[in-house]
Amino acid sequence: MNKYNAKPEKVITWIISIGFALWSSAFIFQSSIIAIDGKRYFALADDAMISMRYAWNLSHGAGLVWNPGEYVQGYTNLLMTLLMSVSTLLFDKSTAALIIQISGIAFMLAIAGASTRIADHFIQNEGYQRQRLIRVMVFLCTLTYYPLVFWSLMGMETGLLTLLCLLGVLGAFNYIESRKPRYILHASICLGLAYLTRNDSIIVAALVWSYLAIEVISSSASRKGILHLCTGIGLYALFISGQAVFQYDYYGDLLPNTYYLKLTGMPLIERIKNGINYVTPFLTGTAFVFLASILYAISNSAKRKKLLLLSIAIAAIGYQIYVGGDAFVLWRMLSPSVPFIFILFVCAIAAFVNVLFNADAVKEYFIHYPKLPSRYFAGVAIALLTLTGSLSMNVNYLPWISSAKISGGTRGLKLSIDTAIVINELTTADASVGVFHAGVIPYYTGRKAIDFLGKCDKYIARLPPDLTGNISARGMNSVPGHNKYDLNYSIKTLRPTYVEMFKWGSQDLSEWASDKYVTIQFSGGNLSLLRDSPAVLWEQTRPRQDFRKVP
Repeated sequence: MNKYNAKPEKVITWIISIGFALWSSAFIFQSSIIAIDGKRYFALADDAMISMRYAWNLSHGAGLVWNPGEYVQGYTNLLMTLLMSVSTLLFDKSTAALIIQISGIAFMLAIAGASTRIADHFIQNEGYQRQRLIRVMVFLCTLTYYPLVFWSLMGMETGLLTLLCLLGVLGAFNYIESRKPRYILHASICLGLAYLTRNDSIIVAALVWSYLAIEVISSSASRKGILHLCTGIGLYALFISGQAVFQYDYYGDLLPNTYYLKLTGMPLIERIKNGINYVTPFLTGTAFVFLASILYAISNSAKRKKLLLLSIAIAAIGYQIYVGGDAFVLWRMLSPSVPFIFILFVCAIAAFVNVLFNADAVKEYFIHYPKLPSRYFAGVAIALLTLTGSLSMNVNYLPWISSAKISGGTRGLKLSIDTAIVINELTTADASVGVFHAGVIPYYTGRKAIDFLGKCDKYIARLPPDLTGNISARGMNSVPGHNKYDLNYSIKTLRPTYVEMFKWGSQDLSEWASDKYVTIQFSGGNLSLLRDSPAVLWEQTRPRQDFRKVP
């Protein structure tokens, strides 16, 4: 593509990028809160705040741990946690969270750029104008998918994982076209980093390596290609083995604690039923885009490449079903597959329009009406159909997109941060906090934390799950990661200084706690503090109940 032809695309891409950055900045600002002390605080999704606590402890000399001295791997996103540790080393707690949110903007823009580069492999036979249009539409669709944007801006590893998987696929495609070994090394490194970001990305890696193996074996220069392939797989294996050695040496276990929490104890059939019920709304919402992508993927040209992208999307759905769903809405684990679907979808729309405008009846129409150039009609049709598909994927999120606001609002976030501030004011450093939401309060208090739902507790993670229906949501009879608990152990035995709630699922310790814990009210909430605990500054609880600072 020459410079002249590339300029309009660059201008449009820059306009979209600037618009996205401005929208994201508004989103980040509106996801922050003015806390009870009058200061503005930034925070991430609750699971991301758990990783931030690990990162904070690492960067401040306590190790990669949730509680100093307790070696439990309660995260599954090592690379993201290490990136967070750079932010927590350089900034205070609130600013460190803000920096991670800003990095989400960069991840999303890079995701959109990588998606257009992958799309290039399917549109080489198109004219320059059509190529530009397809790239712009892929770029735009990727940036406007709210769930992927949400998780990226709220600090989850979703954005980083998506980017690395896209770059791994791009490296594989570039290698097949050029046979240059640097591209297979590029793919291997990106897939290896994706594994460090989330271990279950090994599914994507397996599909990419299978694609490469088929292409290499079927080529005429298979001997050299096999050497390149083995080198790439060997390098990727180093990432897997390296993390396994680290985990076993540092935590005494080959698997993260969350594996035992989410994947042990629940019968496979029960998990699959839960998973099917959970993903059904996703399949319904993506039906138009997904079906068009499938039809395009099974067409003849570049079939293996297209099938690779489709298989990644299908594998993500299958994996989500296998693990029994998820505790969160907005498709945290399915979002990384959506850019692959969008690439196929936009190319499918372009192919459909090409067929339509090459039909004899349509050609005859434009012969009789030469003042209506068909190339403009085709471009408009591609743009409109693509935007229709993008809208169908986002229709449920339009109120949040239009207002640039966080789904669910910030009320719970504000309460958690206010609670953390009051805990710091009313307790000593020896206090402990018992929580169901294990992110914000432990991070902002820095106190020893007890995770009632077991993400950072080996004992809870290995309990049998509650399958009675008491922990049900979004079509799931039992929600993974939230269905194992023992409040008698977590509260009665461990006696945290502060307790978030006394009831979960089938267990209710409210009556017992009425004698053991004291309720202290403050503006907007209350604290349940262990009666007569030496870690509570009781003299500060008596004179006032409202801790809002007065200028």
